[in-house]
Amino acid sequence: MRSNKSYRKKLLRGVLIVGFGLSVPQILAYAASVVAARVLSPAEFGAFGTMQGITQIGQPIGLGIQAFVASQLIKKFSKDYRKILRYGLEVSVIVFLLNLFLSIPLSSLFQIEYLVLVLTIGAVSPFVFVSTQLGIAQGKELYIKLALIYVMFGLGRSISAIIGLLIYPKLISVGIGFFGGTLLSALISHFVLGNGKKFWRDKRIKNVSTGLLKATQALLALYVLVNIDILIARIVLTPEQSGVYAVGMLVAKIAFFMPQAITVVMFPRMGKNESSALIYAILGTLVIGFLYTLVGYFGSEFVVNAIGGAKYLELYDEVWLFAVEGSLFALLQVLLYGRIAREDISASFILWAGTLLAIFSVWFLKLNSIIEVVQTLIIITLFLIFVSSISEFKFRIKDSSYNKLK
Repeated sequence: MRSNKSYRKKLLRGVLIVGFGLSVPQILAYAASVVAARVLSPAEFGAFGTMQGITQIGQPIGLGIQAFVASQLIKKFSKDYRKILRYGLEVSVIVFLLNLFLSIPLSSLFQIEYLVLVLTIGAVSPFVFVSTQLGIAQGKELYIKLALIYVMFGLGRSISAIIGLLIYPKLISVGIGFFGGTLLSALISHFVLGNGKKFWRDKRIKNVSTGLLKATQALLALYVLVNIDILIARIVLTPEQSGVYAVGMLVAKIAFFMPQAITVVMFPRMGKNESSALIYAILGTLVIGFLYTLVGYFGSEFVVNAIGGAKYLELYDEVWLFAVEGSLFALLQVLLYGRIAREDISASFILWAGTLLAIFSVWFLKLNSIIEVVQTLIIITLFLIFVSSISEFKFRIKDSSYNKLK
C-alpha cells in the first residue's frame, strides 16, 4: 500500500513539474498566435496558420527522436549522453538540408514566400536537437531538467517571434523569430542538460536509425492528421475563412497540448508495460478535455475574443467544436504513445488511413464551410479512437494470457 502511495506521489510530482515546464512553450506559442492574429490581416493570419501547420507536421521528427531516446534509455544506454547528442545533431543537419528543397514546392502550393517558409520550417532543425535533450531527461526521469529545457525552448522560439511581429508585423518576422529563437534555446538547453562536453567527437551510435524511423513515422501519422484540416482549409476555403479557421485551430491546439505533461511523465512507465500508467494518462486527458470543452461552450465569446479578437465573432457558435476536436486528438495521442513506448507502431497505419479519409471527405466532397470541415474531423477522429481502443484492448488480453502461461 505504501509503495503504491509513493508511486502515485512521484508521478503526481512529475506531472506538476513537467506540466509547469510544458505550459511555458504552450502559453507563449498561444501568445505569439494571439499577437499574430491582431497585427496581421485575416488573409495573412491564414498563411500564418498554414506555416504553423507545416511546422507541426515536421515536428514528429523531433518528437520521434525524443520518444525513441527515452524508450532506449530505459533499456540500453549508459549515463554518457554524448553519443546520443551527436546523433541528434546529425539528424538536425539532415533535416535542415531537406528543408531547403521541400520549401520550394510548398511555397508555390500555399502561396507563401520561399524565404519565410525556409526559416519557419527550418526551426524544426534545432528543435530536433532540443528534442534529443528532452528525450535524455525524459528517459532518465530527470523532471526538473526536463521542465527547464521546455521552458528554454518556449522562451527562445515564441518570445523572438512576438518581438519580431511587434517591431515589423510581417510573416518574415515570424520565420526569423522561430528559427533564431529555437537555435538559441538549443544552445542554452545543452548546458542545462550537462554531461555533453565536446560530444561531436564521440563515436556514432550504431543500429538506431530503424527504431527512430519507426517512432517518427508513427508520430508523423498523428501530426499529419492533427494538422491536415488547416492545410486543406487554406486551399478549399477563402483566405478570410481560412484565417477564421486558423483561430479555431488555436482552440483545438490548446486542447491537444494541455494534457501532454501527463503523457510525457507516464511514457517511461508505459515502456515498462504498466497498465496503470496508460489508464492514468487516459483518465487525466479525458477530464482535462471535458473541462476545456465546457469552457469553450459556455464561454465562447470570451475564448474567441481572447484569441483572435472581435473580428472573428462568426466563430462564437462553433468554437466549442474545435475544443472537442482538440480533446479527441489528445486522447488519440495517448493511445499512440502507449504503443510507441512498447516499440509497437502498428497503430500508425490506422492514423494514415484516417488522414486519407479526412482529405477525401474535406477536399473531394467539396466541403466549403468551417463547420462542415471541423465536424467531419470530429467524426473521423472518434472512429479512429474506437479502432485504436479495440486494438489496445486485444493486446492487453493477449499479453495477460501470455503472462499466465509463463
